[in-house]
Amino acid sequence: MANLIQKPTSGEKPSDEMAMGEPKELIDPRCAMTAPAPERHAPPPRIAVVMNTLNEAGNIANAIKSVKSWVSEVIVMDMESDDDTPVIAETLGAKVFQVPRVVNFNFSWVPGVERATGDWILVLDADELIPLELSKRLLRLAQTDEADACEIPRLNYFSGEPLKHAGWGPIQDRYVRFFKRASVRFSDRLHVPNQALPNARIMRLDYAPDACIVHFCYKDSTQFVTKLNRYTTTGAFERRNTKRSRDKSIVLAPMVTFLNRYLRKGGYLSGWRGFYYSFMMAAYRMTQAAKIRESQTGCDSSGSTEYYQRIADKIISQYQADGKAR
Repeated sequence: MANLIQKPTSGEKPSDEMAMGEPKELIDPRCAMTAPAPERHAPPPRIAVVMNTLNEAGNIANAIKSVKSWVSEVIVMDMESDDDTPVIAETLGAKVFQVPRVVNFNFSWVPGVERATGDWILVLDADELIPLELSKRLLRLAQTDEADACEIPRLNYFSGEPLKHAGWGPIQDRYVRFFKRASVRFSDRLHVPNQALPNARIMRLDYAPDACIVHFCYKDSTQFVTKLNRYTTTGAFERRNTKRSRDKSIVLAPMVTFLNRYLRKGGYLSGWRGFYYSFMMAAYRMTQAAKIRESQTGCDSSGSTEYYQRIADKIISQYQADGKAR
């Protein structure tokens, strides 16, 4: 900054310093400023992870450890687990809230999102992990504000290996999982993905082995069948008031499902796993349709139990009548 030199006006007695030929430097008050303040950067965006859990003691630790170092908070909505899931989550620093078990467990994300303080939300299942490279991409997106919601590919593991075809590969299984709050609508139907609002800017991440959600979904066929039974019961409950299915639709829909997954979506490229998954997803459709039909016709468990008891009573009454006849 240049200094300003003040000279005496006519008739003004010079000061001693001026008389001695040594000019006195005077700073213009307008220039007497402190050092410029350092440039202020916007605080980094806060990211919250929201998870729902039910008896996930074997998975929850890995899921939390894959995000806790780069997010602001981890919120776990636990649906009254019978195991140590809540204890493990709290030990790792998560905020745990208890909620009732609901038919559509994905909808339990909603109260978790409402409790989150983050600018951005990442919804995650307990059997999923976020690799380092994916975390960097998500952080970069949140910092640059290039979009309001992000579709992330997911690599699903089935019986010890990733399944890359049959409609469940990482390119085929890509949905909105990372988003700004108030940018996404949650469905109240099971396995219906989150939908970005019409005015939201959406970024779709390309698949890369180190930049996708890793999903340890099914360890073996036993676990698959167990979940199939639970999911089809839920799906049938949601559709219990739909128009009654015809018998031929119960037969044709599973056949179309198998051909679509095994041939059109390349299940044959995944060996026996591709065939098994395609076949069992056809069985899924058939089982769910059967449960809907049972509910609509009164032939579900409770209805069948009552009917069987009437048959048993009739048989026993015959013995009673025979005894009196003697």
